Amino acid sequence: MRIFLLCVLLFATQLSAEPLRLMTHDLPPYSFVNEQGNADGLAVRPVQCALEKIGVDFSIQFVPWKRAQSMVKDGLADGFFGASRSAERDAYATLSATIAPQEWRWFLLADNASDPRSEAFRAHSKVSSFIGANMQKWLQQHGYDAEVVPATNQQLLQMLLAKRLDAILANHLVMTELLRENNAEADVRSVLQLDKPLGVYFSHRGLKALPGDFIEHFNRAVEACQLET
Repeated sequence: MRIFLLCVLLFATQLSAEPLRLMTHDLPPYSFVNEQGNADGLAVRPVQCALEKIGVDFSIQFVPWKRAQSMVKDGLADGFFGASRSAERDAYATLSATIAPQEWRWFLLADNASDPRSEAFRAHSKVSSFIGANMQKWLQQHGYDAEVVPATNQQLLQMLLAKRLDAILANHLVMTELLRENNAEADVRSVLQLDKPLGVYFSHRGLKALPGDFIEHFNRAVEACQLET
């Protein structure tokens, strides 16, 4: 730990004066504004902890998820989170170590016994995720009928409950909380598709203004923060 702290002190002297501009979105329990008006959540806390450990000034702004990614791609922000890996994102940003778990799960009405991973389901069913999500592109790339794309997970759930969609693909913790809030836990079942942990995507452009070992220091600090919780 003493060596880690010494490395942090040496690293902090190399940093630029400009704070990192990080984008996220309203996605409880991962990221939300708490009752005190501060950014909070499973994904927010390790990011805050790690950047404070390595002495990096930063700001966190809440914007729609698709816009968060566009701002980083266009050089208007330095990073976005919590995000799972994709080839498209890798083209303009670098993914950090895992800051929070995520499972991609299918959610279907409880009386629908279909397997959403089967070829038969894929050929005859309407599905979706929310706009800007990795899941939506995955659905399209794997041949699902996913033309209708709602803006939020709440809208996504309402479309499922109204039988406008046969299944939805969503983050397990987000959808579990929404089901509880909508008193719909008994109405829906889920099927695991993929394990897709979340990290921070730091823009290639923004990283050029930071020490070359920034990602290494950030990742080590995230690990240290997780050990402390």
